[in-house]
Amino acid sequence: MGSKTALPYEAIFGYVYAVFRLNLCLLAAGLPVLLAFAFTGSQIEAWPFFTALAALCGPAVTAAFAACACMGEETDRVGRVFWSAYRAAFARSLAVAAVAAAAVIVLGVDLEAAAGTPARAVIPMLAALIAVVVLMTTAMLASGRRLSAAGLLACAYLSIRKWYLSLANLAVLGVLLAAIVGKPVLGLAVLPGPALYVVWANTRHIVASLTTTDTGLG
Repeated sequence: MGSKTALPYEAIFGYVYAVFRLNLCLLAAGLPVLLAFAFTGSQIEAWPFFTALAALCGPAVTAAFAACACMGEETDRVGRVFWSAYRAAFARSLAVAAVAAAAVIVLGVDLEAAAGTPARAVIPMLAALIAVVVLMTTAMLASGRRLSAAGLLACAYLSIRKWYLSLANLAVLGVLLAAIVGKPVLGLAVLPGPALYVVWANTRHIVASLTTTDTGLG
């Protein structure tokens, strides 16, 4: 069923069903992280472990962005597009996510060490750097660029330049993370698809000026 020719209620149902299928794909792709999350007592205390493990979600996020791009044309192709993009972008996205995870762990450990010491004045700067890493990673995954210094700098610059969209993305991702930690069933079963759609919609405008060669995001 194509959304262009569908009646309003059919289009709405198509989008809802597409988001549901996207959530299922994300759950399947992120199964190792979900299992670790389920069998770990205190996820917050083990944040470095989960940050490192979250690198496995890089290909899933890239695939979700590709699936979001096809929703406006053919909602029934979400699953096929997701897994096709997941396979095609696996190595590239995993490398980007792994570097980002390592950077967040280093900055997070420094932030924890600075808390309660005379060096606590650097905490806002470290928190801002973590936010930039998250935004830069999102832009890299959305633009389909391979890991490179030029690509990282370009994505960081564009994320800062279009700060209003970046702040919106941080807010959405923050709500998603809080929901997953506080209400895992709701956070994992309902919110990932809609949240990533909003992030994709914002990020495609952030990276619009980048030349993409090997991305399925359109």
